Amino acid sequence: MSANSWTDRAAVDAAHAWLRETVAEAGHRVTGPITQPHVRPWSTVFRAPTDGGDVYLKLCGPSQAHEPALTTLLAAERPAIVPRILGVHPDEPWMLLADGGAKLRDVLDGPAQLGVWTEILPPYAELQRALLGREDAIRDTGTPDHGLDRLLADFRGVLDDERILAASAATFEAAARRRLRSLLPEIERQAAELATSGVGSTAQHDDLHDANVLVRDGTAVVFDWGDASLTHPFLSLGVLLEFSAERAGVAKDHPSIVRVRDAYLEPWTALLQRPALVEAAGLGARLASLTRALSWHRVVTLIPAAMEAEPGMMGQYLSQVVDAFSPGA
Repeated sequence: MSANSWTDRAAVDAAHAWLRETVAEAGHRVTGPITQPHVRPWSTVFRAPTDGGDVYLKLCGPSQAHEPALTTLLAAERPAIVPRILGVHPDEPWMLLADGGAKLRDVLDGPAQLGVWTEILPPYAELQRALLGREDAIRDTGTPDHGLDRLLADFRGVLDDERILAASAATFEAAARRRLRSLLPEIERQAAELATSGVGSTAQHDDLHDANVLVRDGTAVVFDWGDASLTHPFLSLGVLLEFSAERAGVAKDHPSIVRVRDAYLEPWTALLQRPALVEAAGLGARLASLTRALSWHRVVTLIPAAMEAEPGMMGQYLSQVVDAFSPGA
């Protein structure tokens, strides 16, 4: 699959036809041209104006094929945390969503974003708590299983994939590969420690940053669950804290970022004491670097055109693992 396959005339016509049909079934009609603002090897998005507001049709490639079913499961548990689903294709990994607003990064600068995070993270954590013990339901959507009991073994598979690593030699040299392998025992120790925290696996977004949150009229929703996995919930903190700190122009241990972390942890105080939560949060934030690498490995394995488009990305993700587990990180 390549980006060109999403713009093939027959593919576009089929997407347009299903979009119009689904809008009509919802009691509305398309009122203007359908555009295609997002085209990547792993997914594409069509936007259409309707008499009930804009709608967005997402077509997912094989690496993200679980997203419509997972989003449906999430909406059944906590409909307010995700955009409203207007339809899911019966045979294809397509879903039609109502407009959820503007991307957080487009409406607020870094420091101002932090208040939105403190508001949306508690209900996001409550959604994760609601799905504890429902591992089979999450797996049934096709969502990748990156549980702590298999995380390191799966990650070793990435390090053994010479076909993929060779393409990233410019961004991840041999010395870095040796360094990463030397860190594996410590990574395994930390994964085992987090596994004893008393919190099980659930759905975890894995790409929780300001381009994947929509805001409108004082409400916010989380979208783009294509990188999500079934694993320890606290791995959500990896991308979240890194991007929040970067956008705000402060260190990750700055009090404003600690408040964001604590907003996420608050719903978990029913399960763990605060000191244990803080310790587990640190472990989760570091181990998130592994799931990010695994997600990209899944993309480039299932969609070779993604490697052609971004040949150095795998090396960058592996470098982030080294950084996360190096002394002083």
